[in-house]
Amino acid sequence: MIRVVIVDDHPVVRDGLAANLGDAGDVQVVGTAGDIAAARELVRRERPDVLLLDLELPDGNGLDAIATLRAIEPKLGIVVFTAYGGENRIERAIAAGGDSYVLKGTPSDELVAIVRAVSRGETQLPTDVAGQLARAVRAPRALRLTDREREILALVAAGHSNRAIAERLGIGERTVKFHVSEILARLGAGNRAQAVALATERGLL
Repeated sequence: MIRVVIVDDHPVVRDGLAANLGDAGDVQVVGTAGDIAAARELVRRERPDVLLLDLELPDGNGLDAIATLRAIEPKLGIVVFTAYGGENRIERAIAAGGDSYVLKGTPSDELVAIVRAVSRGETQLPTDVAGQLARAVRAPRALRLTDREREILALVAAGHSNRAIAERLGIGERTVKFHVSEILARLGAGNRAQAVALATERGLL
């Protein structure tokens, strides 16, 4: 039996995933968590084979938690399960130690197949995600900001706060924070001012 823990801040998503995976017959969902802190406790207690991990969580970025979770359970297989696609994020997820990157909305049978593969120690990506990763590897690094990231970067350069950017773009403030952290990581910047300076130097603004 493949023991799985689901980490997502939306209860409906957690419940739906648990039901779909449970129907597979050889998969047992041994716990669900809504944030990174609870995920750490679950992994420590349940020692699952596979963790389904959302990227955007209330207490941090899921990618930053991968190393900590693996330290608790070194053999843990990690499937990044998120609504956010894009070449940059997929590349970062795999580089951070993710074994797969699956978009929400992926058919249940495909998700189950990936969970099975990851439980065997394999790295497996859906076809569309693998294609995006290949394009990311081939692309010049300076060109790897998405249109949304470039849009947010321009507003950061104009001096807007996360809240102001969220209101202007009609998205959540947490989503803006997530994008800003992605931009900083992509540019290798330690703060917003440095990100703007580096982006200007590289012709991204």
